[in-house]
Amino acid sequence: MPDDVSPLPAVLRHAPAVDAAVGTELDRLADDLRGVDPGLAPAAEALVDAAQGGKRLRGALVCWSYAAHAGPGARAEDVLGAAVAVELVHLSALVHDDIIDRSATRRGRPSTHARFAAAHAASGASAQAAAEHGRNVAILLGDVLLAAAPEPLRRCRVRPEVMEHAQAALVRLQVEVMAGQFLDVDAAARRVDDPDRALTIATLKSGRYSVSRPLELGALLAGADPDVAARLLEVGDPLGVAFQLRDDLLGVFGDPAVTGKPAGSDLVEGKRTLLVAETLARLGRDAERDAFEASLGTADLDHAAVAALTATIERCGAREAVEAHVTRCASQAVDAIGRLPLDDEDRQALRDLAIWMTTRHR
Repeated sequence: MPDDVSPLPAVLRHAPAVDAAVGTELDRLADDLRGVDPGLAPAAEALVDAAQGGKRLRGALVCWSYAAHAGPGARAEDVLGAAVAVELVHLSALVHDDIIDRSATRRGRPSTHARFAAAHAASGASAQAAAEHGRNVAILLGDVLLAAAPEPLRRCRVRPEVMEHAQAALVRLQVEVMAGQFLDVDAAARRVDDPDRALTIATLKSGRYSVSRPLELGALLAGADPDVAARLLEVGDPLGVAFQLRDDLLGVFGDPAVTGKPAGSDLVEGKRTLLVAETLARLGRDAERDAFEASLGTADLDHAAVAALTATIERCGAREAVEAHVTRCASQAVDAIGRLPLDDEDRQALRDLAIWMTTRHR
């Protein structure tokens, strides 16, 4: 299978262990659901399946940051529960995001709402009833994942006095990602084309919960002073924004065989990304802009229409502008890495992460 342009950086070396722990946690959650009622078996199976194929980036960052701040002898496995917690929040966000975006696939497989819609349609339900059923079930399953997230955090083998700060960090992570999602939906509904608003959404919807908060959570679990842990946002925010902007570029220009999502899916979904904001700013107030904006978020866009929108983005220079912003964010993050109270090896590991996050192909 095609992969990223560069190998996974050392910061993500804990990803396999996190993946195994997530699998164990979801098996446990699935067993709990089956124990409540046998009728929940399809829901249990869907939760386990939905977790397949993730990078485990966020959980790996928790483990790495814990080891980097706890010093010699630190065992990353002691905080796997926190890693699992952030991955459950992430999985919940993906399930809900697919509903909002009307995305039929995730990681090359049917999304959760599409899976249940198809099953209901197969039982004889109308297309409308099947789609509504799929959405309803997926909303509930996303809620289950979010409700289950705090429990594995409590199982971390750390000093009791650090747990209060860690739990507060997890709450911040959850609130910020939902706030970012709300602003994203609101921007699409009101057809907002402000680049600054697009960057705020990228920070909250991805930057904080993908990079900053996992790094902060790991440091807090290691006993770092909250003010010291907060300095990780100077690295995580720009790096997380760059990560999201790369996602936006892949959502339009990426290879579906690698990304697992249809080409141009973000345009079909009408997302008000920086890529779209930069395009609209460059088109001015003419007929081409009106046509571009009218097509955004049109569910029945065919391949030719998506290709036309993509060509407009490329031709007006918006793609180049976003690529330049990714580079600036990466540079800002690298500068901040140099100011962190870490040893040279750990700082270099974060620099390698910055390169990987901004040059990946999926």
